[in-house]
Amino acid sequence: MEIIYKKAERKTVKIEVRLDGAVVVYYPKYCPKERAEAFVREKSLWIDRKRDEILKNRARNDDIFELNTILLLGKRVVLMYEKGVVNPVLTEKALLMPIDAEKSPEKKREYLKKYIKNAANDILPQCVSFFAEKIGKCPTKIIILQQKSVWGSCNTKKEIRLNAKLVMLPRDLMEYVVIHELCHMIELNHSQKFWQNVNLFCDSEKCRKNLKQYNYLISLF
Repeated sequence: MEIIYKKAERKTVKIEVRLDGAVVVYYPKYCPKERAEAFVREKSLWIDRKRDEILKNRARNDDIFELNTILLLGKRVVLMYEKGVVNPVLTEKALLMPIDAEKSPEKKREYLKKYIKNAANDILPQCVSFFAEKIGKCPTKIIILQQKSVWGSCNTKKEIRLNAKLVMLPRDLMEYVVIHELCHMIELNHSQKFWQNVNLFCDSEKCRKNLKQYNYLISLF
């Protein structure tokens, strides 16, 4: 297994296992490479486990990795291409795509990013509003982003950031992430009290376990 080492403007060593199974290690410019290599040896079991998880996911979901199908609220939707289609259109049978994306992976990704972002703008605020009323906490701002590392976050200003690709998850997992971030407005930590609050509205342990099998979606495009 080849491991690629890259110096970066950061304070700690970061290990990234990419969707193709490649392992990239980012380490501070002032840090000797030997120290980064030692850190990788310490994390070898985690790397092997993560890489195995990603490659198994790749085998199970190759049609999604190749962007021949896409997930919408957990359901697989086939991509089809038609002349005259300007932007992706969802029908009962497929997601119709502009013909110029059929042989251009770059254009396909751009169309899909735009479609998912628009879907997220429609769905996620409604989901936040529904659970905010139940939890009794309303965020000062909802920010929907095309993130490649996290599903969501909440800061001290009570702003909630949500990954647009949440709308690709099954509804219960999308709702779990929203509940999770709203509960951070009560407890900005992962204490026992925090998880007690989350568990009032969902089974956090079950959701966290099930969410892992969809983590590959975060960096899909």
